[in-house]
Amino acid sequence: MDIILRQQNKQLVDRVKKALPVIDKHTRIFDRQNSQTTLQLMTLTMLGGQSPLRMLRQVTAEVEKRKNALYEAQHTVAKKQEEIDTIEKKQNLTSTENAKLIQLKYSVSMINNKANGSLKDIATLADAYENILSTNNMKDWNEEDFENDEKKHHVRRGFEMLYRNMIEYGRGKEATLEYLQQYGVHCQMAIAEVNGYINYANNLIQKEQALTSSHIENFLDEMRDKYVHNADEVSNRLFGRDGIINKAYMEKMDKRNKEQAAKSNGSAI
Repeated sequence: MDIILRQQNKQLVDRVKKALPVIDKHTRIFDRQNSQTTLQLMTLTMLGGQSPLRMLRQVTAEVEKRKNALYEAQHTVAKKQEEIDTIEKKQNLTSTENAKLIQLKYSVSMINNKANGSLKDIATLADAYENILSTNNMKDWNEEDFENDEKKHHVRRGFEMLYRNMIEYGRGKEATLEYLQQYGVHCQMAIAEVNGYINYANNLIQKEQALTSSHIENFLDEMRDKYVHNADEVSNRLFGRDGIINKAYMEKMDKRNKEQAAKSNGSAI
């Protein structure tokens, strides 16, 4: 940048030189895509609602993405450092080589900043992971726990989508009604339940009672617990048994995953 600045208007250059340190300092704050707040309150619940096991699964997926980014950053920095070392060994660098050296060092600095952002995200996600376990009185979880919770999640999610449909469109949309039916919930029963809740909430609002999202979340929890058994009825109808999950498959996959994890001892962190 020094070469470019020397060729520009002095007053303009002085202004930029004065401003850049402060801006650069605060740029380091935003070394990742999302804030901690957005990552926890939006990313972990996106499309999955407030299902603890779905949130835990999302944590693992988000951490995996950032681990991959760290490995990629490690590789890229190593390659650029080799280029830097090669150039620095030369005597009497040309202006082009000097500019290349500056560009490479700046690039390494930016990659390291982004890597720092990934580390912040992983730390935030680790906190969220532990907090979800603690809040839901869970010491650990496995694939079987996740599968067993899926019926609850989908029944709850169906009612959540139906509520939003009826608030926005005044009716349940076809995809939502099909979703509910796939998990054994009678569409007219679901509409009656949601209509009843909407009328109840409207009465509270008219009485100037301030409602929060917890009010609707509690209703959805009630619908989950009330109708989750319907999913077993569907399983019986279609497959002749309630439990359609084969634990043996999970045990084989779990064993293979543990073996793979044992072989991969390297870390970019």
